[in-house]
Amino acid sequence: MSLQQLRYLIALDDFRHFGQAAAHCFVAQPTLTTQFKKLEEELGVQLFDRKANPPRPTLVGSKVIAQARLVLDDVAGLRSLVKEETESLAGTYVLGIIPTLAPYLLPLFIKSFAARHPEVRLIIREMESEGIMEGLKRKQIDVGLLVTPLEEKQLREIILFYEPFLIYAAPGEEILARDPLLPDHVNRKDLWILQQGHCFRNQVLNVCNNSETGGNIGRAEADDRTFTFQAGSIETLKNMVRSNLGYTIIPEMSVNPTLDNEHVNRFADPQPAREVSLVVSKSFAREQLLVELRKAILAAVPGDFRKNERYVGVAWR
Repeated sequence: MSLQQLRYLIALDDFRHFGQAAAHCFVAQPTLTTQFKKLEEELGVQLFDRKANPPRPTLVGSKVIAQARLVLDDVAGLRSLVKEETESLAGTYVLGIIPTLAPYLLPLFIKSFAARHPEVRLIIREMESEGIMEGLKRKQIDVGLLVTPLEEKQLREIILFYEPFLIYAAPGEEILARDPLLPDHVNRKDLWILQQGHCFRNQVLNVCNNSETGGNIGRAEADDRTFTFQAGSIETLKNMVRSNLGYTIIPEMSVNPTLDNEHVNRFADPQPAREVSLVVSKSFAREQLLVELRKAILAAVPGDFRKNERYVGVAWR
């Protein structure tokens, strides 16, 4: 028994004519007649007296029709409930965002999003990627803002934009004058990187096309400096570079025009970039929230952060 068969049954009761009932249901009359007979066969009863003119429900048919109307009313109510749930924004949501993205992306869109959607309360947690992924799977986090692809079967990725990587170097470093600048020009021993646990660290190492040696240190062990440093943020890396030698790799949104322009150099096309996405559990139902978040974020980031031949995504897993 199908819902469509019940709809045919009710249409036949409403019109008391097979042809008119079929037209109302936008199907050919043989289709409606065939499905109606299958319903009678499945139930093992005659629902309509076809010899009457016009055909009319049998006694048991009247009872079945009354119940069918209740069933379809319940289905309509269920659809309405689901639509309200998926299209409504109202509620409290936990948003997880990685530390190398939070200080640069959140200020661009969060105020305007909150003003436009006062019915939404966002609890924002700055977390590393693995923690966000685990939180999404355990339903402790509703939405993640992180770098993809993740290739996790339980999670759904909605790509937002591609953010290019730039070289950030101390004044006088040769790499600032490289034109064109290629990833092959990055020398690992001169490179400052984040401590382990950050997906951005892995991407930087992948840009260098080099395997990591030497543990959780800021520069490679081949360096002759008398200290090692475990950097926890991009801003700390930038400060270390400005005050010392060497260079690091930073995402473009972290560039401060007042402080950083003389320290940056852009890679030649196709530029290495990170793919930034909204990530949710595949069972997440508030589709409209994702639509509005995506709209707000894309309105805030540079228009050229779109996938094209200029960028090549860098994996971190």
